[in-house]
Amino acid sequence: MHSVAWQAISNIIVFSGVVVAVVTIIYNLRTARKTLTAHFLFESRTDKEYRDALYVLRLTHQSGKSFRSYVFPPLNTFVTDEDVAERRKFQYILNFYERVAISIKEGIYYEKMIKSTSYTTVIETWDIAEPLSELFGKK
Repeated sequence: MHSVAWQAISNIIVFSGVVVAVVTIIYNLRTARKTLTAHFLFESRTDKEYRDALYVLRLTHQSGKSFRSYVFPPLNTFVTDEDVAERRKFQYILNFYERVAISIKEGIYYEKMIKSTSYTTVIETWDIAEPLSELFGKK
């Protein structure tokens, strides 16, 4: 009987250790994801290409120039180096947000943090870029 009691206590201790290990792993994974997200948010704020792409996208939208003309220039028109550079910026911003969306979907980034810090920028960019994303074939 004494041996059975020690066996039960031993099993409880082992089980408790496993539970603590699992909880610790889950906690560490969540903390790592939040840390990675915070790092991403900081880096994106200092990303010159990102800032330039947002600026050009908004400027083009406010100018009333058709996004379609960047992707499908009218026949017999000359495409300037500036047009090509702007198109690359449009592609950059679309690809940037696509990578963010995929990273959130795959559980790499913490969605709540990104929403709380970037919601307005993302929604404004989407509202402007939606016709452009359709032209580039991204939905």
